[in-house]
Amino acid sequence: MSNCESCSLAEIVEKARVNLETEDEAREKLLELTREVTRLSRKAIFKIHEGDLGEAGEILASATAVVRELLSFKVTHPRLYYGGSVTSALAEYVEAKALYSYLEENRIPSFEELEVEPAHYLLGVADFAGELRRLLVRYLSSGKTSEAERALELMEDVYRALATIAVPEALVPGLRRKVDVLRALIEGSARDILYYAISSNLERSIKESLSKLQSCGGDEI
Repeated sequence: MSNCESCSLAEIVEKARVNLETEDEAREKLLELTREVTRLSRKAIFKIHEGDLGEAGEILASATAVVRELLSFKVTHPRLYYGGSVTSALAEYVEAKALYSYLEENRIPSFEELEVEPAHYLLGVADFAGELRRLLVRYLSSGKTSEAERALELMEDVYRALATIAVPEALVPGLRRKVDVLRALIEGSARDILYYAISSNLERSIKESLSKLQSCGGDEI
């Protein structure tokens, strides 16, 4: 919009009103996109934990298309883009993509690959480690000890990496709290694996003892 040095105050205010209304329309569109990214990402995570990686991949492909539309706001409406709703949605997206890539491709994508800001990426990776905890519990309940140990090792890798981040809280809001939570999750997960190993060994020993007793009893008879 061109400058108007000779405009009256009423005309200037009117131009300001038009600008703000345009920005509000963009804000509504941005909120719609962030809600959709969040919805699809959470749905993908749910499908992943159900073991349906095929469906999860399709959902994430849809989420990626919405994310790319959302990224256009970085150029057209940067003030809106760098708000809290975008951060939350893209962190959720990173979390889902990281979980999917870990299980499907045995790797964690970079923030450049996902086309997100470093702050969004770090927050999402921290949450991804929390999803590893859910995987670990599922593995233990299925007797997959080696997979559970591998998940724990990755949780520890994520923690060690994130613990090196020493930037002001304002740059990555909530990261320190997430790292503290992750540390507690790691400690709890390590105990779970230890207890599972102890209980498994105890169960095996009891079965062996019972088998020997039954064998001895049979010989006496």
